[in-house]
Amino acid sequence: MASSKRIQGISKVFRYLVIAVGLTITAAVGLAIITEGQSWVTLGDDQLAAQVEAGEVSTTAASLLVAPVAVLFLLGVYWLQRLFGAYQMGRFFTDDVMVCYLWLVWLKVISFFYNLLLPVFASLAASGGDEVDAALTLDLGTLTELMVLLLIVHILKRAQGIKEENESFV
Repeated sequence: MASSKRIQGISKVFRYLVIAVGLTITAAVGLAIITEGQSWVTLGDDQLAAQVEAGEVSTTAASLLVAPVAVLFLLGVYWLQRLFGAYQMGRFFTDDVMVCYLWLVWLKVISFFYNLLLPVFASLAASGGDEVDAALTLDLGTLTELMVLLLIVHILKRAQGIKEENESFV
C-alpha cells in the first residue's frame, strides 16, 4: 500500500510539472509570436522559418501551418496531465486511463504524419500551388516508437478486459 501512495505522490508532482512546462512553453511561444523579428522559436528543420524570412511564405500562411502543431501540443499536455491526475487518485488500470493512453498515442501518430508532411505544405504555400520542391524525412526510430506504443495500448486494453472478466466471476 505504501508503494501505491508513493506512486500517487510522484504522479501528483509529474502532473503539476507537465502543467507548468506546458504553460511555460505556451507563454514562450506566445511571447515569440508578439516579439518583432524574433528567431529563437522554430519548428522542424527551419525550412518554414527560412521561407517566411525570404518572403516566400506569408506570416499568416505560416501561422496556419503551425496552428495544428500548437493544437496537438495543447491536447497532449491536457491528456498527459489527465493521465497523471488519474494516477494521483490511485486509478491505474481504469477506463479513463485507457482513454488517456489512446488519446496520447493517436496524438503522437497524428503529430508524426503532420510533421512528416509539413515541408510539403510549406513548399506548397511558397510555390502558390506550382511545382513543389520538398524533401520528406522519415524517422524510422519514431515510426518504430509509434508501432510499439500502439502495441502497448492494445495489450493494456486486452489485459484490462481480461481483468474485468475475471472480476465478474469472483
